[in-house]
Amino acid sequence: MGIFVILLLVVAGASPLPASGNPTDLERARAFLEEGQLEQAARLLSATLRQPASRGESLVLLCRLAAARGQHEQAVEYGKQAVEALPASAEAHYRYAVALRNLMPRVGKLKAMGMLGTYKTTLARAIELDPQHLDARAEEIGFLISAPAIAGGSKEKGKAKIEELLRLDVRRGTAMKAMLLRSAGESESAITLLRDYLDRYPDDHDNRLLLAMTLQDARRFREADAELEPLLSVEGGATALSAAYQLARCRVLGSYDQQRAVALLTDYLQRRPETSRGLPSRAAAYWRLGQAYQQLGEIDRAREAFQQALALEPDNEDAAKALKALPKS
Repeated sequence: MGIFVILLLVVAGASPLPASGNPTDLERARAFLEEGQLEQAARLLSATLRQPASRGESLVLLCRLAAARGQHEQAVEYGKQAVEALPASAEAHYRYAVALRNLMPRVGKLKAMGMLGTYKTTLARAIELDPQHLDARAEEIGFLISAPAIAGGSKEKGKAKIEELLRLDVRRGTAMKAMLLRSAGESESAITLLRDYLDRYPDDHDNRLLLAMTLQDARRFREADAELEPLLSVEGGATALSAAYQLARCRVLGSYDQQRAVALLTDYLQRRPETSRGLPSRAAAYWRLGQAYQQLGEIDRAREAFQQALALEPDNEDAAKALKALPKS
């Protein structure tokens, strides 16, 4: 279900904060989570969890916090407790479902199959409780268009769900429709769809990033560059960092301007937060950096970058293969 990496970046919506000038500890913790300030969020939630009136909402936020930290088993446990404490909360069910989805690839196949039923039931319950829960709807579509049929995936069902989402939220619906086209190998149709959409909504940075990645699928790297360059100056959020990574990826995949790829990736690694929703991992950045150095003929630096990637992610097959393929010193 690799498509979910893109989903986290493009379609996951931030929970809006109340307009009150005196936010509660829960609201402050939510704000810290959105900003990636995880330690501050954790301190507040350790206190709100002990208060009966705020226990349920605290568990929902703790589920998110554990997921952001990569503590996937803990996220599932918090999610399970959250739906028990708030059985009528669509958000609690959605966060529990996401935690289950994150954990499934990290456990054995037998255990994952056992979790799959709970994931689907929990996600369906979130949408039943709140048909307007857009994140849950996008999650459901992502599963349908990426999972194998034996697990319940169905591109036809996903297509129908996308049409429903388009009526509720054109931004997310367009992103999911483009992803469906990409997964079917119809990159050119996805490019046309996204360009038509961006003609009407030019300030949608997330779908512009998606357009750039779809242009990469079609190996139209210079056109992807043109979409990405303006995003480098976007302030706030992860847009500028995402654009920098994708600009470097263009240069590695297209084998051009590798010196700039090195500069972009070096800067990315310096500025990327330790925990950040939707951004490519530090290991992925080191892998791409190694590829850029290799193309430049700087084999020792390439080897060091691939080793850094493996130190961060020992099971990173791409980095392991790249390292093994390097000429011996």
